Amino acid sequence: EAAVANEKEKKGGFNFEIAEYTPGHSKAITSGPETITPGFDQITARTNLNETAFFYPQLETDAEGNIIFSFTMPEALTKWNFMGLAHTKDLQSSQIFSNVVTQKELMVQPNAPRFLREGDELEFTTKISNLTDSILNGVAQLELFNALNMQPVDLAFANNVKEVKFTTNAKGSAVATWKLKIPSGFDAIVYRVKAKAGNFTDGEENALPVLTNRILVTEALPLWVRGNKTAD
Repeated sequence: EAAVANEKEKKGGFNFEIAEYTPGHSKAITSGPETITPGFDQITARTNLNETAFFYPQLETDAEGNIIFSFTMPEALTKWNFMGLAHTKDLQSSQIFSNVVTQKELMVQPNAPRFLREGDELEFTTKISNLTDSILNGVAQLELFNALNMQPVDLAFANNVKEVKFTTNAKGSAVATWKLKIPSGFDAIVYRVKAKAGNFTDGEENALPVLTNRILVTEALPLWVRGNKTAD
């Protein structure tokens, strides 16, 4: 949940506080004093990629009139615009415009096409961003599933090497690439991209439609029939 924290803005007597929100799992699993790098099966992929964060705010105020509220953000890693409106019983009003950034220390941002077409050959790329102050060496993984039953279809799409290694500089990024061949017989697929490096992990999951490569052709032929006649 996004919670009030660092940044304050005051406009027209209306105090507003907002903080960065980090969705999903960004840290490695810890066991005792040592840190254990999780496997890909332990990484939870982000799936709520809605472009709008809809919520019913429940506002709380302190003795100074500061307003506090919390809400759940979608899991897309991006920058959000925020607008707040307030008014009193005697029609005094105020408004605020701010922004919220949802990010993680390690982020995967798939560059997926809008759709796939049967028979295509393409390179599926993912940007991997590193917001830490050190170099990160890690592994990225791409998995493909049939959207109708969530059965793995990596072999059908020639995704034979699911894991690729990457290296990112401090505050830098890298690109992971997989070559795919789109077969026939699928209406839609679900891709799941995960990455792990040191103590940091991230993942994203979304669906893609698969368009057929066939075209419906209709042929019309004239049939000449005399008046008051029938023809088979």
